Amino acid sequence: MLMQSGLRSAKQYGNERGVALLLALLILTLLTALILEFDAEARREYRDAAAFRDNFKARTLTRAAVQAARAVLQQDFLKDKLAGEAYDALTDLWAMPIKNYAIGDGLLSAQIEDERGKLNLNDLAANAGDELQRKARIQRFKRLFELLQLNQDLVDALVDWVDQDETAEPAGAESLYYQSQRPPYRAANTPLASLNDLRLVKGFTQDIIDRLSRYATVFPQEGGALVNLNTADQLVIQSLDPGISQSMATEIVQGRPYKKKEDLDRIGSFQEIGAKLRASPNGYDIKSEFFSGRLSITVNDVTKTAWVALRRDSSKGDSTVLYLRIL
Repeated sequence: MLMQSGLRSAKQYGNERGVALLLALLILTLLTALILEFDAEARREYRDAAAFRDNFKARTLTRAAVQAARAVLQQDFLKDKLAGEAYDALTDLWAMPIKNYAIGDGLLSAQIEDERGKLNLNDLAANAGDELQRKARIQRFKRLFELLQLNQDLVDALVDWVDQDETAEPAGAESLYYQSQRPPYRAANTPLASLNDLRLVKGFTQDIIDRLSRYATVFPQEGGALVNLNTADQLVIQSLDPGISQSMATEIVQGRPYKKKEDLDRIGSFQEIGAKLRASPNGYDIKSEFFSGRLSITVNDVTKTAWVALRRDSSKGDSTVLYLRIL
């Protein structure tokens, strides 16, 4: 009997040891799972914190890049002033692209453009001049749209969007049309603040806006600034006057830079048209004070892009930020 009792005790002890071992293994498994989960969570939080840090740095450096663009424009102004020159061309310091330039903890890529090398959509809102001058401005845009293979009726819709009245152009649209949309809204009847405003105008799509962005601007918002032939695209030059052919525009581009307006007269085929344009309020120029910058800052895996519009003072050279969008 004592032997049987001892056997039972040994068996019970063995069972208890097995249960204890299983419990120990279970606890170890739970601890391992908790540690792994904690490690994964810690890594996620670290990555999120690093991304937040890099995002903050990139935004801050983007604003610093805007100041760098202003400095480049002023440096170019001072260089021209020292040389006694008063023109802006694609050979200038500001026109040189910047690629992966170290700035703080990031890398900067930037390109400054002359906004006066484009047709100003807000010229269509200008009240200056008589009806003939107004029609001449409209025809410029219709020529540009034709060269870009865009529907010229879009120009009528744009005129109605920016002018101050509610009288529709032949193919245009005033508030009566926009009130029938869902949701309804009214024609702005004011100058465009940015090219993105075109999304509200009848017939305009993002694709059309993207195609126009190389050739059209909204700065200055009051309109009236002359196109700079030292920086204008060939299609913009052709749009200025119905007498400017493709070959003539090519000659003008190849002859740049021009230091005086009259220097264009050496383009023999342009001489008569140039004299007519110089006598017109819708003429041309060889300098600018309105510029834009496309900026990109990369900090580790974070990239911030920005678009800034700047107005450079023609007497001092310092620039004012007119518009800034950081994406």
